[in-house]
Amino acid sequence: MNRFAMLVRSAVAAVGFGLVSFCVLVALSSTAMATEYKITIVQPPQDATVCEGQTVTLTVQATTDYPNGQFGYQWLFQNQPLSDGGKYSGTTTNSLTITNISAAEAGDYTVIVSVTNGTGVNPQTALARITVIPAPTITQQPQAVTVCSGQQASMSVAVSGGLNVRYQWYVNGTAVPGETRSSISATANQAMDGARVYCRISSDCGDVSSDTATVTVLVAPTITQQPTASDTAAIGRSYQLTVQASGSPTLQYQWYKNDQPIPGATSNTYTITNVSANDAGTYKVRITNSCGTVESNASVIAVASVEDDAIAAGYRLRIDPQPASDNVTLVVTTPHAASVTVELVDMSGRSLGTLWSGISSGSEQKLDASIGDVAAGVYRCVLRSGSYRLSTPLVIVR
Repeated sequence: MNRFAMLVRSAVAAVGFGLVSFCVLVALSSTAMATEYKITIVQPPQDATVCEGQTVTLTVQATTDYPNGQFGYQWLFQNQPLSDGGKYSGTTTNSLTITNISAAEAGDYTVIVSVTNGTGVNPQTALARITVIPAPTITQQPQAVTVCSGQQASMSVAVSGGLNVRYQWYVNGTAVPGETRSSISATANQAMDGARVYCRISSDCGDVSSDTATVTVLVAPTITQQPTASDTAAIGRSYQLTVQASGSPTLQYQWYKNDQPIPGATSNTYTITNVSANDAGTYKVRITNSCGTVESNASVIAVASVEDDAIAAGYRLRIDPQPASDNVTLVVTTPHAASVTVELVDMSGRSLGTLWSGISSGSEQKLDASIGDVAAGVYRCVLRSGSYRLSTPLVIVR
């Protein structure tokens, strides 16, 4: 065999050995690939939020390409294997059931899915979290409120637990339309005094009612009867000013003379004992409580020394109406027929003219007089008959 033939034979032998090696490798690779089976979880267990005491079921669905594969399951709680008993059942099936669940069973649940009748199939895992909501508990009760009329009366309630919490406020046992939040507020009035208020809390995990709280409504002072607008106090005698008022809580009174507080004059009446000339002036009373203050109208008090004798003798003088505008009626009484003059004077004692002059019949007479040309203000009408003198105030308004 020449040298060329020997080279060809060697090349063919080398190629044949390579082909054989390649075929062996392909066969081995095909055998390895055929054993890589897998598990696919097609429906993992779902997270759940449930109420305490309910029953919960977690379910997993899986497939495998292993021929006639038989599945095995193992459920774990917080990475610890579970077994049937107590609250748990189905711990080695595709459905885990937890009955009468409590906060202790809240957390992460894992399921391990495996093929039990073959080898070379890797297990697969899936996780679900269970949140357990307790029944609603009131952590802050409504508190009784005391407010003044016209102020806002408000209450609130705070709750822990519960799922889809809902609120409804009640007043005196009746649901208040629209009051479905955790707080309630309204402008207080006297009709609300003593109202009993509570809140009903509902949820998917149970219901609870709050304590009942009471609304107390206080009222600012209101004068129901003013002191006498104007009058004459007889020197040497006693004279009393009176006011009537309502309101709560307790009212406090302070009388003033010429805008200065009178020491010790702190009741609804003020009595001037042993009237003197210095007691003439303008009086008023200020009434106060925690909800406000109100002042009475002014009461103009004059004093006279000769009028006591006139009154004792039977003389009387009244002016109607009070206050007056354009015309007045002089109601004059004398103990017997007598010459009488009724004069209008200002508060400084200056005469502004005669309202009536004539002979009184000796009994009560009603005499008309015009005051249309007199400016608005406080005046006195003075009756004179002989040595007797009597006066009474006249308030003119326009």
